[in-house]
Amino acid sequence: MNSISSGTGKSRSLLPYYGALILCIFIWATVPIATKAGIDSFGPITFAWIRGFTGFLLVLPFAVKRGMKIRNMFTPRAMFYGLMAFVLNTMLMTVGMQWCSANVSSILQATMPVFMLIGGVLFLSEKLTLWKGLGAVTATAGIVITCLGGSIIDENTTLSGILIVATAPLTWTVYSIYMKKKDSGTDPVIITAYLLGCGSLLSLPLLFGELAFVTGFPDASAGAWMVSVYAGFVCLGIGNLMWNIGVSNIDASITGLFYNTCPIIGVILSIFYGETVSLLQAGGCAVVIIGVLLGMKDELKPKKVPALQD
Repeated sequence: MNSISSGTGKSRSLLPYYGALILCIFIWATVPIATKAGIDSFGPITFAWIRGFTGFLLVLPFAVKRGMKIRNMFTPRAMFYGLMAFVLNTMLMTVGMQWCSANVSSILQATMPVFMLIGGVLFLSEKLTLWKGLGAVTATAGIVITCLGGSIIDENTTLSGILIVATAPLTWTVYSIYMKKKDSGTDPVIITAYLLGCGSLLSLPLLFGELAFVTGFPDASAGAWMVSVYAGFVCLGIGNLMWNIGVSNIDASITGLFYNTCPIIGVILSIFYGETVSLLQAGGCAVVIIGVLLGMKDELKPKKVPALQD
């Protein structure tokens, strides 16, 4: 995969990239709810595969128009993106959510800032500041508090479910750090198409295995199919694209902290799904928000970055 130049000599405020992250966060906040609804009618692997493939179909025409070459989907780098960002991220989270409530799953995703902070310092030469470190520690404390609150009130949330879902942010962090290091100049639309397309290909054996030996072909309602298409087109297609745009132009440690607002929205949305939110969870959410604000303190000064090339 060759890197595509992202500079034109002109400068642009970081505001559009933060806007992309905000849109991504709001979209991703609905993922636990959509997943809980979808796996009621599909097997978890089938539901995840439908999401990945429909998301791929959404971005493929745009990626081809912007220069994507189908043969590059079979390169080691593209396959690595699909493995880490889809097979070991989306599928793990979907499987784990069978034993983990939507609100606890939302909060577990907030472990990403710690991984992103460490990865940014070790592999991207980003500066570790007091405020970034304090923000990550505080946000992590909020995660622990909220997960405790969720496991106390939800008997269906198990330790194994929590551990499986908690692995997903780590694999996504590995993908994000590597992509930022190797392909930050490549068109985000093309990167998104590679990860969803390769992820769908790599997970085909898992899909066939579940359909043949576990669930059979799903007898899902029209509403369940609509949920799966939404979770693919919007959550994976548009959501992943917005993330790739943001993370390509903003420090990894900051995008990780910024992601912490996603669980807060997810917990709120879980109420409408019929789940109960405890006072302990609410307090944990407040601690997470404080962590985000602390970590963002060093980034309040406006910065300029090269404009993306169409």
